[in-house]
Amino acid sequence: MSANNSSQWSNETNPDPVSLPASVLVCTIVSSSLSIFGAVVIFVTYCIVTVAKNQTRRLLVYLTIADLLTAVGNLMGAVRYTLRDESEYINKRDQMAVNCTHTDQICVIQSSITTFSSLASFFWTNIIMVHILMTLISQREWSRFFIKVIYHLVSWGVPLVITFLAASMQALGEDFSISSGPWCWIKGCLKPGEVIFWMTFTGKGWEILTYFLTMAFYILMKFYMIKRKMRFKDRSLNHLREEDELYIMIFFVIVILRVVGTARYFMAVTKAIDHDLLHSFGQTDMVLLHIQSVGDSAQAFCNCILFCIRDTDVRRELWKRIRACCQSRDERKPLITEINTEVN
Repeated sequence: MSANNSSQWSNETNPDPVSLPASVLVCTIVSSSLSIFGAVVIFVTYCIVTVAKNQTRRLLVYLTIADLLTAVGNLMGAVRYTLRDESEYINKRDQMAVNCTHTDQICVIQSSITTFSSLASFFWTNIIMVHILMTLISQREWSRFFIKVIYHLVSWGVPLVITFLAASMQALGEDFSISSGPWCWIKGCLKPGEVIFWMTFTGKGWEILTYFLTMAFYILMKFYMIKRKMRFKDRSLNHLREEDELYIMIFFVIVILRVVGTARYFMAVTKAIDHDLLHSFGQTDMVLLHIQSVGDSAQAFCNCILFCIRDTDVRRELWKRIRACCQSRDERKPLITEINTEVN
């Protein structure tokens, strides 16, 4: 893509890289691990909790699959960064400055996973908001077969095409944490303008669009719910459970968790305009990097808190299943003790 167009980047990356502090790696590893745990809890509740078996929760499961892949990818990137050899890393970076096609295959694979999963997460977030809005308007579960097919084609197909294009154009790879944490994304050795284009096309552009779309859906749903509440005092006429209304809070979850990463993206755009995409971090950028390392990996865990722990019906039934499982185990112990006593 830009193998012969990185002379300017070569001059800018001569200084030794500033290694990320261990605290950034810890933030990423802990956040990713919590999200993997949260994703498992969401899957389990969907399988065993009766009240969770509806179309909206099924869409949440699809969103969680995407968020789980993101958490696994970010964890893979953090572990790779932790285990790297510093001198070898400097050597590879110098080689990339001369030949931008040179990259680490593990880095490319991880970047492909997280690019695809992040895009899928954005699309599924918007689809959940659309689904809830249409359910409120129609007052029934909006789940026709044709609509479901469209959901999957858009939410998995579009991210797959975008990721394939980026990979085929050799845009994915080591990004020197220009606008990410200790994981790979867009090759930092590309020309600054190309770096910004691919960051926008493979993630940040869709992320910012998701902010505005989910905000619009949130306002429309709140307006519709307030209007309906004023017209009908009986909540039974509202198709959504009170807990299901938490799904509209997805707008706040995605904005709160990812807005810092968006801020760092705009900082990278500013540096690109000045042709100064150096691998160095100011104090502000380093603080934002810590927050981003937590937020970009934490969505599955936050969704677990919101839709499993915060949901009273789901929490009660899940706790009832856990207690029943523990009691059944305790009931077996006296029997075993009794048998052992008779044998003796």
